[in-house]
Amino acid sequence: MSENRSRSTWIGLGLALFLFALNAWICHRLFAVEFIGNLQTNEGAFMSIARFFRDHWNDYRWFPWFDGGMPIENAYQPLLPVITAVISAVSGWSIARSFHCVLAVAYCLGPVTLFWFAWDWSRSLSLSFLAGLCFSLVSPAALLIPALRVAPAGISMPLRLYNLVYYGEGPHIVALALFPVALLLLRRAMERPGRWSIAGAILACAAVVLTNAFGAVGLALGVLCILVVLRRGLLVALMVGVSAWMLASPWLPPALIATITRNSWTERGFYQGGISASAALVALAVAFVLLALVTRRMESPFERFSLLLALWMCAFPIAYVSAGITLVPQGNRYQIEMELALALVLACLLVRVIAHRGMLVRGVLAAVLLVLLLHQARTYRNFAHNLIRVIDIQQTVEYKVADWIGRNLPGQRTMVSGDAAWLFNVFEDGPQFSAGHEILAPNFIQQIAVFQLYSGLNAGDRDAEISLFWLKAFGNQAVTVPGADTRESYQPYTHPRKFDGLLPVLWRQDGDTIYRVPQRSASLAHVIPKEAVVVRRPVHGLDLGPAQAYVAALDDALLPGAELTWLKLSRATIHTTMSRGQLLSVQVTYDPAWRAHVGGRDVPIRKDGLGLMILDPACDGPCDVELFYGATAETWFCRVMSALVAAGLVTALGLRSRRNSPGSR
Repeated sequence: MSENRSRSTWIGLGLALFLFALNAWICHRLFAVEFIGNLQTNEGAFMSIARFFRDHWNDYRWFPWFDGGMPIENAYQPLLPVITAVISAVSGWSIARSFHCVLAVAYCLGPVTLFWFAWDWSRSLSLSFLAGLCFSLVSPAALLIPALRVAPAGISMPLRLYNLVYYGEGPHIVALALFPVALLLLRRAMERPGRWSIAGAILACAAVVLTNAFGAVGLALGVLCILVVLRRGLLVALMVGVSAWMLASPWLPPALIATITRNSWTERGFYQGGISASAALVALAVAFVLLALVTRRMESPFERFSLLLALWMCAFPIAYVSAGITLVPQGNRYQIEMELALALVLACLLVRVIAHRGMLVRGVLAAVLLVLLLHQARTYRNFAHNLIRVIDIQQTVEYKVADWIGRNLPGQRTMVSGDAAWLFNVFEDGPQFSAGHEILAPNFIQQIAVFQLYSGLNAGDRDAEISLFWLKAFGNQAVTVPGADTRESYQPYTHPRKFDGLLPVLWRQDGDTIYRVPQRSASLAHVIPKEAVVVRRPVHGLDLGPAQAYVAALDDALLPGAELTWLKLSRATIHTTMSRGQLLSVQVTYDPAWRAHVGGRDVPIRKDGLGLMILDPACDGPCDVELFYGATAETWFCRVMSALVAAGLVTALGLRSRRNSPGSR
């Protein structure tokens, strides 16, 4: 028995290595590439965050590079950037090369971890290997949803690789490689609770959550399907889920969850195609219950799980793309989870078809399948070769924009637009007015201002004037505009020439222009009268009334200047001379963790109607303000919870190890 198990283990290891090698053969260029030709993706944002962690590992709590500044947890889930930063620091590779190497490994590991999950549950090497092959070489989502197909490959395209390279779904692909591992360990913990299985499940689930939100949603639905199939393990699943969130909570605190919930539905709302998302979800839940009842007598729990998971994962993208129904935020992006779930279903179906045939028929079917897969593997490799186009980044307009701003406007906030916004902080440290992920942005007014700048919606002849108003209100010193003849792929401005004749041109090349925004001061701190404070939040991008007195005060030469000096990313000083009754405006996103002192005295900080900071130093004469980013009660609560879970895991595993050591017997 042990000999058979050992042989099976070695065969399984060999099949796993084959799956990894097959995918590495397909995407081999990704392992060593720095920058890929399609710069319109948001890959640059992930690289920027990775560079931030690498270069500022000892002071990373406040992230000043995106959206006027934000807590680091609002930038993005940290696991992929942190891994990239560590590899770059250890190897000496550039951030870009390290990032793509991590993605290549994750892409190759996806079928391997799926194989491991299927084998652990089904105990069938053939079924599990077929699942890994299907996930590697078949794209059922492209077959079922014509809108996802890309010429000339059509239904033969590698949709998972296309999402990774063309759409920049790096964190999503990493989460999908971790997803089967988390499900595997969770199922083990639910069937046979033990220290190691529960600890592994907690760590794996936390890793998925710290990688990508789509992976976290898929994980929750996968656990639901396992619960239905096993009919037990609810308490273990709840304990693991809560513990995993507690462990990850410093990076996913309640305040951030509230921000994500608020921003989730801004791209496409609850109602699409005349059907509300809530009603459609109820219908999907009913279908899930019916499928669970219909399949309850299936002999194979694994096959039943595969069908239940496929129902959820197919529903989201099909409803979004084919019917315009938004079941979940950005439901179209679950096409990769759809690929994974259907790979399991397809493998189960193939095994059933082959298992009940004679030896000769099975041999013929296996030969035909092998020929098809070999052809598909070559098709995928050729597609990948054309997709992963290596470029010299220094010859691109995106790099030239970043380089010019870095040399000529160092440390000054700039509205970098288009593709250049994502890539800017890969090369430069300067703060941007935009470039972050909208769903995580902490300041909704900043998002309104950026939208108005790009769209010019309902502004008419006042488009340039209104855009300049918002640029000044948020402390921008320059704005970049990709023109109609730009080499950039992403051209966000509806009216790219609106600043011509209004703003001075600082630089123009390859269809891109950098305009100077006239400001009285390059500082982000300003002395203003109390009556200039923005009290009411603007309703939309044309609602300038609440901030008109504030913007006028920024240009008032009679008011004293205020010099803001950053000592560290999370610490600054403001030097000014002011009178009682005057306040300090700091054009940095407000967060309750910011603190201010004047001569050892606490200075209250509040949020104005633009989401920026207002300080009342109560100074009459020279005034030096110390500004630093600390921690809120929520932050400390999450840190304590995470530490307790981590300590519990170490203690539990340590006790188990001591009990099993020779000296304990």
